[in-house]
Order: sequence, then C-alpha cells, then structure tokens
Amino acid sequence: MHLDTKIQKAKQIQFLKSVLWLGISAFGGPQMHLPYFETILVKKRNFITKDELIEISSYCNILPGPSTTQTLTTIGFKLGGPTLAFLTVILWALPGAIFMATIAFFSRYFLMAHIQFIDSCVLAFMIFGTIQMLKWMKITALNVSLLVGIGVLGYLLRNPWFFPIGVLVGFVVSGFWGTSDLAKTNVSAIKIKWENLILFLSIFSLFGIGSLYLKKYQKSNTNPIVLFENSYRLGSLSFGGGNVLAAMTMEQFVHHKNRLTMDELNLGIAMTQSSPGPNFNLSVFTNAIAMQNHKSGIGQFIIGALVGFVGIFLPGTIIVFFTFPIWQQIQSNRFIQKAIPGIFSVSIGFILSACMVLADNLITKITVTNNTTPALFSMSVLIMCLVMLFTKKIPTPFVVLFSLAFGWFVG
Repeated sequence: MHLDTKIQKAKQIQFLKSVLWLGISAFGGPQMHLPYFETILVKKRNFITKDELIEISSYCNILPGPSTTQTLTTIGFKLGGPTLAFLTVILWALPGAIFMATIAFFSRYFLMAHIQFIDSCVLAFMIFGTIQMLKWMKITALNVSLLVGIGVLGYLLRNPWFFPIGVLVGFVVSGFWGTSDLAKTNVSAIKIKWENLILFLSIFSLFGIGSLYLKKYQKSNTNPIVLFENSYRLGSLSFGGGNVLAAMTMEQFVHHKNRLTMDELNLGIAMTQSSPGPNFNLSVFTNAIAMQNHKSGIGQFIIGALVGFVGIFLPGTIIVFFTFPIWQQIQSNRFIQKAIPGIFSVSIGFILSACMVLADNLITKITVTNNTTPALFSMSVLIMCLVMLFTKKIPTPFVVLFSLAFGWFVG
C-alpha cells in the first residue's frame, strides 16, 4: 500500500469517527447542525473548507430529503466515494434512530398528563425554526410572495401532494422571474450517470405498485411494504428538512391514514428535537408506533423502526449519488442560481403552513376544554419554550424536558 493511500485511509477513518461524534452530540435540528459541522469538520479536523461547506449545504437545500444528512453524505462522497458516503449516513443517523426507537417503545407509559403541553413545545420549535430559516432567505417581493402563498395554501389544502407541486412551482417561477448576480452562462454537454436515477425510480415504482396492491386487496395501511413505500415517498418529496417532514407526516400518518394520534406525533416531533442527529429520525418513531398500534409485539415494533430508518434515508442518499456529479457541472448556470432562493422560500412556506396547522389544533384543543386554566398553561409553556430557544443558552433537550415536567407537575 502506497503512503498516499495509507494517509487517505487514515483520513477517512478519522472522518468517520468525527461523523459518529456528531451523531452523538449534535442536538437542535438543522439550524444548529451546520455550526457543529463547521466546528468539527472545518476548524478542528480541516476535512473541507468553510466555502466548500457553504457550497455543499446550498446544493443540498435544493434536494428532497434530509438536507444536513445529505450535506455529510456529500462530504463523505467527496472524500471516499459511495462506500464512505453510506457509512457516513449510518454513523450520523443511527444513534438518534436508536434513541427515537427507545422513546417509541416506552411511549405507552407516557400518561396524558405528561404530554398535555407537548403540542405547545412543538409549536415553539416550529416557530423558532421558521424564524431561523428566514435569516438565510433572500428577501425579495417574489420570495416573500412564494413563502406566504405556499404557507396559506398548504394550511388550507393539507394534502401531501401539495409539497412536490409547491417545490415545482417555486423552481419554475423563481427560475424565470427571480434575480441573480451571475451573467448569462451556457452549460456545456452534461455527463450523466443514469444508474442511480434508475435505481431510485425502480425502488419508488416497485414499492409503489406493491403498496397499491396490498391496500386494494388486504385493506391494510400498516403492512411493512406499505409503510416503506410511504417513508420512501416522504423521503423523496420532502424539501426543506425535518420541519417539512413533520408537516408531511402529519397529513400522511395522522389525518390521511389514522395510523397514530396527534398526541403521539407531537411526542415524536418533540423528542426529535431532544435527540442527536437528523430530525428525519422522526420516521423511525412514527413507523414503530404505527406497527405497534396495529399489532403489538416486539418483532412488529422492530420491523416498523427498521422500515422507517431505511425508507426515509435511502432515497436522499441515492439522490446525492445521482445529482452531485451533475451539480458540479451546472452549479454556475444562471437559471439554477435564480431558482435556488425561490425553492428555499417555498421550503419556509411549508414550515409556516405546519405552524398554522399546529396553532389551529392547539386553539381547538383549548376551546374544546371550555376552561381558561389549560389555555393559560398552554400559552405559558409556548412562551417559555420560545424564550429558552431564542436565548440559545439552554440545550434543546432541556426545553422538551421542561414541557414534560410542567405537564407532570400540573397533572
């Protein structure tokens, strides 16, 4: 083995150790992950430069799937190819997935008194995430219109197919009518490797057809194949990160399919904020709960958790393998550069619609009780959680624990 090869292997092993450490220690969702990446991967280990991190993050923000996971996947791909990239996904996501599976298993022991204010906590995280993302948004009349329009329509329609349509609208509208500082550029002949796209579409089609067959003839919406198809589809169509996935999961698993209750989903969303790693591990929780609600048993539970883990992260990984070589060839194209801010604005609009839906549910819950005391408590928890988040001095797990402890104390 040549000396250069040994050095490269050692660097890759060190990178995987750093990724595992991030998977254990990076709390707080996407708005907190990039600073962690900069500290560990740029400043401490010098795997990439800050400019490279920003470029990769921008590229991943226009892809469907878990953007921070795809950011690490792309870095792994650059440093060591597909094998290192796959190991990167596993080491980054697995610690949080184990945590979420554990929470799902013990969720039956959470009393309603414990989680009665978890919806206020989740709404606080959604509001905080929306405002944090606004700081990265390019403020123009077009982008603001996309954000507000998508947010309101998403709230009114509440249909899972609205998400990919919204992204397509944002891409086309901003691509034609957006602004860019780049001069007009022509992209030379693009070299495309179609194998990964064929793999992505084959899995999508195969499990989609299987899911339709099972739902038609077995009338079960919690068969592992059906759940895998749903998770794979959510992972393929969720633009904008974990908050958008939460909104899509609400429509697919709660309102559309009734696989779990809103309280169970709120518990899962809150716990993803208190777990390390990607917020897309919410899928591990929701699929495990769905299987557990349908048919109890540790075997069914484990199958649900595994289906959620593989189904949600596989499409985003394949998409990176297919699109990153293309991105390197077209990233300077003016149409693409104009479209990126619009897509990002649409992503914030999705989170805004989720905020409106959660606020609507919270208001309905308060008014149904016909008692001012729960209303005051819910608003107090919401305000306190927002204050703790915006101070940025209190770790996010303690924000969730505060809402659980308050519920226990009041209950």
